[in-house]
Amino acid sequence: MRLVRIAALALGAISALALPSCSSNQPALPRPVAAAPVVRSIAISPTDYMARAASASLFIIKASEQVLAREGDTGLGQFARKSQAEQQGVGSQLSFAGRRLNLLPSAALLPSDHAMLEELAASGDPGGVYVSQMKRVLSQTLSMHRQYERYGTSPTLRPVAAMAAPVFAAELEAIKRF
Repeated sequence: MRLVRIAALALGAISALALPSCSSNQPALPRPVAAAPVVRSIAISPTDYMARAASASLFIIKASEQVLAREGDTGLGQFARKSQAEQQGVGSQLSFAGRRLNLLPSAALLPSDHAMLEELAASGDPGGVYVSQMKRVLSQTLSMHRQYERYGTSPTLRPVAAMAAPVFAAELEAIKRF
C-alpha cells in the first residue's frame, strides 16, 4: 500500500511539471546547452618567444653539424644538411624581426638545449639520439610557433612564427622516417 502511495505521488509530481508546458500555447523552450569551455593558450612574451625559437633553431643547426660529421652522406646526414639550411633561414628571419624590436636572438643555447647537445656529443649512438632529440625539439617548437602565430602579442614576430611553423612541421614529418 505504501509503495502505491509513493508511485501515485511521483506520478502526480511528474504530471504537474509537464502540465504547464502542455497547457501553454507557446512552444517549450529548449534547455540551454552548456557551451564547451574555451581554452586559450597563454601567449608567451616576445622576449621568451625569441629566446626559445632562436635556441631551438641553433640547437638543430649544431646537432645537425655533429650528425653530419659522424654520419656523413647517409639518409640521416642528408636530412641533417637540409634541416641545417632550413634552420639558418628561420634564424635569419628571427634576427631580422628582432632588429626591428631591438630584441636580437642570442647566440647561446638555453640550458636544456645545451644539455641535449652535450648528450648527443657523448652518445655512442649519435643517429638514434639525434632522431629522438629532433622529434622532441621539432614537436615542441612547432607547437610554440603555432601558438605564437595565433596568440602572440608582437605583430612583428607573429609572421615569423607563421613562416617557421610549416618548416618545423615538414622537418617533423621527415624525421619520422628514421
